[in-house]
Amino acid sequence: MSRILSLLKEGKKKEAWQMYCGFIRLSTAAFMQVQERLLKEQLELAAPSGLARKLAGGDLPKNVHDFRRHFPLTTYEDYAPFLSEKREDLLPARPELWICTTGKPGKYDRKWAPYSPSMVAAHAKNFMAAIIFSVAAREEEFTLKENFRFLYGMAPPPYLTGMVPYGLKNEFPFEYLPPLAEAEKMTFEERNKEGFRLGLTKGVDLFFGLSSVLVRIGEEFTGRKPEKTVKPGRFGLLAWSRLLRGLVKSRLNSRSILPKDVWNLKGIICAGTDTAFYKERIEHYWGKKPVEIYGGTEIGIAATQTWDHEGMVLFPDANYWEFIPEEEYFKTRKNPVYVPQTVLTNELEPGKRYEIVVTNFRGGAFLRYRVGDFIKVLALKNERLGIDLPQIIYEDRADDVIDLAGFTRITERALWDALKKAGITHGNWVAKKSFPKDHPVIELYLGTNPSGKAGEVEESIHQALRQVDADYHDLEEILGYRPVKVVLVPEGFFKTCRQRQKAASKDRFPENFSRINPPDELFEELTAFKAQKREEEGQPRS
Repeated sequence: MSRILSLLKEGKKKEAWQMYCGFIRLSTAAFMQVQERLLKEQLELAAPSGLARKLAGGDLPKNVHDFRRHFPLTTYEDYAPFLSEKREDLLPARPELWICTTGKPGKYDRKWAPYSPSMVAAHAKNFMAAIIFSVAAREEEFTLKENFRFLYGMAPPPYLTGMVPYGLKNEFPFEYLPPLAEAEKMTFEERNKEGFRLGLTKGVDLFFGLSSVLVRIGEEFTGRKPEKTVKPGRFGLLAWSRLLRGLVKSRLNSRSILPKDVWNLKGIICAGTDTAFYKERIEHYWGKKPVEIYGGTEIGIAATQTWDHEGMVLFPDANYWEFIPEEEYFKTRKNPVYVPQTVLTNELEPGKRYEIVVTNFRGGAFLRYRVGDFIKVLALKNERLGIDLPQIIYEDRADDVIDLAGFTRITERALWDALKKAGITHGNWVAKKSFPKDHPVIELYLGTNPSGKAGEVEESIHQALRQVDADYHDLEEILGYRPVKVVLVPEGFFKTCRQRQKAASKDRFPENFSRINPPDELFEELTAFKAQKREEEGQPRS
């Protein structure tokens, strides 16, 4: 029996809360003490490892000050030759699990991250904290019962979300719908149907997965008209009675049936880069605000919202946290050889944006690793809840990548390949993620002659992206929408913008800017052009 289950059965709810959620009562100074202690342990573990020595170009610095001063900032390209081959002999500790995510086509197909047994345990414990926050009404008041039923919304292993249940098995006994062994062999549609069937019969208590998936399940549930497809003979009287109660609720509210009419979820935990965008629809469909967590393949479970569903709090024992201020980041965009300065958690400033840099604890592989994510600091504390730790939100990718709904990461190379397949060989284009309606899309601004038709160009690029990126193809199949929007701009538009910005001496506007996630100044001009074009066509400005 797990420790938390024993405590809950003994009625020791406060002790259970303290075990998993007590970190929110740390002062910033105490938070930093945990950080430094665990970093010193990591440096001792990593010092003899071949990987750390290769990255350091010799001996690994022995103390925190020298480590931050002399050890270089790293990116996945520094690790790819070793982790792609799973060179366990070079690692600080033998891994229990290898977890992966999408890589960069042409460089590495997958990013791999090793997790030692103590890393798995630490991140599982942090995920349990997020679960507790999701079912909490207030501090130390929460409901968690043995065999609570999780609706399976995870990617299959070896992706991070699919590995979570394996980490949790030693923390708490949950039941998964469908069961893990079956769910991992099913397609997305098969998992949804079987989860729907089992959920009607057994009920659903919890959900964890990508926020985009939960919205899609809600859309499919409502669009499927379950009252017409669920038959008592196939699903059983218990399922039918649960559905009838849901139908009565929906009729009383004069609307279509929603998942929240059928199930009363106790907690929702969502991951994915676009959770903030989806959260209102999640509450609409499921009747419960999600607790957002921030994490990733290389960093594990990094931060979580608490029971007020506002800013996220970093876990002190997940990784050693450093942050590149936005102004330092832009210096590296102008001058790639510039080495940006970093700050620590106790040096963050409210309202500012930072690129995250992490060093894994407990024998992890990544040292001073640039994750490629931007976070924003909302405040240095949560005044209402009395939490004296920085409150953050995930903002977006910091690198030349567009992350769509947590399903795929579109690189500049992938877009180049798709454009070439579509017969477009010039370089007059830029792309950025936008949220025009219900889902995030790639908004592609393409220079062309006045006779070009956006719809035809968009269709050809969309089909080409389906061919060059399998995850893009799967996103459309699973979430049911087209993730690209093309806006045609006149030939010479980008050259004119560059000249205008250069004349205005915009320090952050480099001569050779990235085509993905271009400088804000350029995107502001593109947005203004799009609005003017819509107005000329008699459409509302948006």
